[in-house]
Amino acid sequence: MTGYGQARREADGRVIAAEVRSVNGRYLKVSTRLPHEFAALERDLEKLVRARVARGSVDLTVRVELTGARAARPVNSEALAAYLAELQKLGERLGVQVSVSADAIASLPGVLEPEEISEAEATALAGAVTAAVSAALDEADRMRLAEGENLRAELLGHCDAIERLVGEAEERQPASLQEHQRRLVERVNRMLQGTGIAVTEENVAREAAIYADRSSICEEIARVRSHVAQFREALGQDEPVGRRLEFIAQELHREVNTMGAKAADATLSRQIVALHGEVDKIREQVSNIE
Repeated sequence: MTGYGQARREADGRVIAAEVRSVNGRYLKVSTRLPHEFAALERDLEKLVRARVARGSVDLTVRVELTGARAARPVNSEALAAYLAELQKLGERLGVQVSVSADAIASLPGVLEPEEISEAEATALAGAVTAAVSAALDEADRMRLAEGENLRAELLGHCDAIERLVGEAEERQPASLQEHQRRLVERVNRMLQGTGIAVTEENVAREAAIYADRSSICEEIARVRSHVAQFREALGQDEPVGRRLEFIAQELHREVNTMGAKAADATLSRQIVALHGEVDKIREQVSNIE
């Protein structure tokens, strides 16, 4: 499920900013980006994510910044002087006046001293980092749950359509058999015309019975209804059901394929094509479900 969450926590004159981004994925993949001083927390934070997310790609980013007067990082005067001297030489060589803004100077490598976080500070901030990540996950979960509710409603709509189409296909079967019998009699009579050979009702009934047995989709219809009932049940559960839904959707696809292979009636074939469309829509969506 897709989701985004961010949270900030302040502790010991520092601001901890956590950001969580999750996108759809068949398996769970967690990527973390932390300041190197907090590398020891990486495994614990990944466990925190895995306890909340079952499927998808999750990117977790944590930034730690100083606040107030401590945010002013010391200037490396030697590096600054060297940059200015080089710029002055360049200007003299080109015969132009070189001016550089303070922002540009500050962005040059080595001008501002790197921000250092001691081991003791990192240990003291560990709780605030964990709290910020948990809060960001809470916000992402709210977004993921809202998407899940919308997706659930859409999938239930496809279930309704499948049940309706299956009912129509079931109602069509007797008429399909009668149509086959009519075409069979017409074809045989046309082939035997002028031969003096008569086709008995018993012959036709026997062939019709063989066709009815071979083309019957009653078993497939029963299994489709059972799969849809299981699908609805899974959608109502308050736990990760994505893999189970994928399996059920695959079974639905298999049953509808079998129905399509058996259908020899144009009307029934159109109904099964529509059924295929609804099942394919479900198969596309369940890969997004956790």
